[in-house]
Amino acid sequence: MRIVQRDGYALVAERHGKGPPHVLCLHGLADTRAIWTRVFPSFVASGAFLRVDQRGHGDSSSPDPPYRLEDLAADAVAVLDSWSIDRAVLVGHSMGGVVALTAALAFPGRVAGLVLLGTTSQLNAPEAAWYEKIAAAGETQGIDGIRPAIFGAGSEREIVADALAIAGIARALAGLHRQPLTPRLGEVSCPAAVLIGERDPMGVAASNILAEGMPGARLTVVPGRGHWLQLEAPEAVVSAADAVLRG
Repeated sequence: MRIVQRDGYALVAERHGKGPPHVLCLHGLADTRAIWTRVFPSFVASGAFLRVDQRGHGDSSSPDPPYRLEDLAADAVAVLDSWSIDRAVLVGHSMGGVVALTAALAFPGRVAGLVLLGTTSQLNAPEAAWYEKIAAAGETQGIDGIRPAIFGAGSEREIVADALAIAGIARALAGLHRQPLTPRLGEVSCPAAVLIGERDPMGVAASNILAEGMPGARLTVVPGRGHWLQLEAPEAVVSAADAVLRG
């Protein structure tokens, strides 16, 4: 485990195995680095596997909001810097996929490839309002407000995170309605794979946009699976990462 010092906060990250290649996994909103446990063995067997608690999640601390998506992308690059890694494939789930995509646009020389799971490059007005609802719940009710806002009434899902950090990230994600990344997808110069579960509540449309917008990107719809493909179909995630690593 490594503590990556930032400007007034710290990120907790892990590295296992030896690279190159290097794969850095970025979890979604209200998850932690533990979400990658089922892909861990395969990634370690083929190279170096890195995972991080993104700001305000798990063991990582956070600065005060507001945040930009570019700030979260810079966190990912800081993790690579801490191990003197020039380039890595970024595997991002949901929020982590947005962060990975933003990193590929903001720091193209540092991203060797993208594997994007159940994520998007844009939001419509109702989707943006959902993120704003999460932010407001975090600011007024803390984690107990965030839990039903994200996972539904009656959910008992454990969330190990700072409520204000989640609120700040949710607001940054809501900004994809006003400033989508979709018009910039053609700038992505690295190999990319896009995966979506057939039963993911997000639906396949956002993944189609990603795959069609990034040159050479490949879309895989995983039959019978939902939103957390790293848990539900780890073999599909590993296969996609292998294909990206091969270029």
